[in-house]
Amino acid sequence: MSHHLALGLTILLYVCITTPVVDARRDSNQKFKACCARQKDADKACKRKFCDFNAIRQDNMLFFLSTCSAKGATVKRMWDCASSRIDHTECCKNNNVQPECVIFCNTTTTVPEDYYSHLHCLQSFAGIRDCFRWYLEKNANIFGDN
Repeated sequence: MSHHLALGLTILLYVCITTPVVDARRDSNQKFKACCARQKDADKACKRKFCDFNAIRQDNMLFFLSTCSAKGATVKRMWDCASSRIDHTECCKNNNVQPECVIFCNTTTTVPEDYYSHLHCLQSFAGIRDCFRWYLEKNANIFGDN
């Protein structure tokens, strides 16, 4: 083996051993935002303002609903992206979500749209949202984005 080839292989081996592996996977918030970006029939301003786990909180859910409910399928599309359309019931129960609010945790079927009759569930919202977020930390969004 020539000296140059041996030196080249040594350098390549050194680079491979010492270079840290970068995980290109997105975090839950990035997956949520990527999903929202694909929801073409959802209102752009609502997506920009609220398609972020840090932006959807108990203290601004009424503002989100009053701002975005009248914008077609926006709330449903964003809820689908946040929830991944799966059943988070066990997580919600473990997260102390009020029993009457667990209906918002099973998103495999239609989630109740009469939001204002469930205002008492706002106090459980952080628990519900955290279940959605934890699921997306380990799983792809509804479009398969990791």
